[in-house]
Amino acid sequence: MKYPVLLPNFTKLDNFLSSELSKWIEKKVLSRPYKKKPLSRYKQILNSLKIVKPKEIILVGGTNGKGSLSELITKLAVKSNISIGTFTSPHILNFNERIRVNENEISDKKFLESLKKILSMDEDKSLNFYQIISLAALNYFNSLNLDLWVLEIGMGGRLDPMNFLESDISVITKVALDHQEHLGNSIEEIAEEKAGIIKKQKPIIYGSIKIPNAIKNKSNKLKSKLISPGIDKLSKRDFNEIKSLSKKNIISSEVIYCFYKLCDLSKFDLKKNLNLKFLNDFNLFGRLTHFDNILIDSAHNEDAILFLQNYIDKNFKNVKNLNIYFCCSKDKDPFTLLKPFEGKVDRIYLPENLHDRLMSSKEIITKTAKINLDFVSISSLKEVYDSILESKKDSLNLVMGSFYFSAEFLKYIQNKRNLSISLSNLERAIS
Repeated sequence: MKYPVLLPNFTKLDNFLSSELSKWIEKKVLSRPYKKKPLSRYKQILNSLKIVKPKEIILVGGTNGKGSLSELITKLAVKSNISIGTFTSPHILNFNERIRVNENEISDKKFLESLKKILSMDEDKSLNFYQIISLAALNYFNSLNLDLWVLEIGMGGRLDPMNFLESDISVITKVALDHQEHLGNSIEEIAEEKAGIIKKQKPIIYGSIKIPNAIKNKSNKLKSKLISPGIDKLSKRDFNEIKSLSKKNIISSEVIYCFYKLCDLSKFDLKKNLNLKFLNDFNLFGRLTHFDNILIDSAHNEDAILFLQNYIDKNFKNVKNLNIYFCCSKDKDPFTLLKPFEGKVDRIYLPENLHDRLMSSKEIITKTAKINLDFVSISSLKEVYDSILESKKDSLNLVMGSFYFSAEFLKYIQNKRNLSISLSNLERAIS
């Protein structure tokens, strides 16, 4: 099989800016269909890196909430003067967001140095892009003598590149239906894949009350302590805090529970800086990002959409008109994503040609024909932006359905308003 070109000639990239590199990656790599590849070469290169295990490694898996949980741990670790390397995906504005140390994105120079090293070791060109990025992140973290690594698992778990490290704590926030074409068509099939991150005799935290049998069975087999609200007796204080926060905050109760338990289990004293103010002040760029009369969220599966809908119902009670600007990936079911908004939305605007992984407006309309919705097809991000500007001040304009769409819209706003938008600079973006 001919090996696909994954990366440009790095001798010509030394002076590239993050944005330029991101554009190249999005065009040449992220648009490619997912392909399963053998892991033997990956494991060989991982061993060659001679990884020195930090004091603690936390693997974060699950269908939804991985990014929120990883960010919560990262912020609390930094607040507690614990050095931390954080690996997450996907990114919003530039690829460097995926690899951070103490909340700071990897520099272009270090990013390219690490990628060059991995590519030079991949002589038979057998690694896929996600494996290359994972190894580059581990190589970078390994050079810095950090206390803690928080590694977010991709869509599965069992075969994820980060799962070949021996973690101290594994977390599965929740299992819901998503990526069925790769993981299976039932909760149990998906849970089987996600349970792959459970380690022998190491604790596993599961954030939901109803625990899939696959997770129970795997934890029993490996003699790993299973911690879940389904079997755990919470203190009255913890229960009330979780219940209160999940009602008004952007964090789900599953994520808050996992976070509390991680703070209990960690080798580090994280709880000294954990309080209600810390949780109430938390925000995650690109998820429930609100400014003016715009709400941007990357919800792209049924479970996340229901959480989003509940958030809107609780926090925007005075909104008179709801307009949705919607895109979804070609592998998603727009009927499932839009059905909860039937009877609650005035219009749904469908932008075209934003990314080749996104479904066409024609296909979205066809697949949602049985829902009573008013669709308007528009041709560009400019039309999205202009339409929002023309909307009434007491309306809410929801941009949703895809990370790609959220990212492109945020980039457009950044250019239009001449703002410097980043994970660490949210205040300027929403002013």
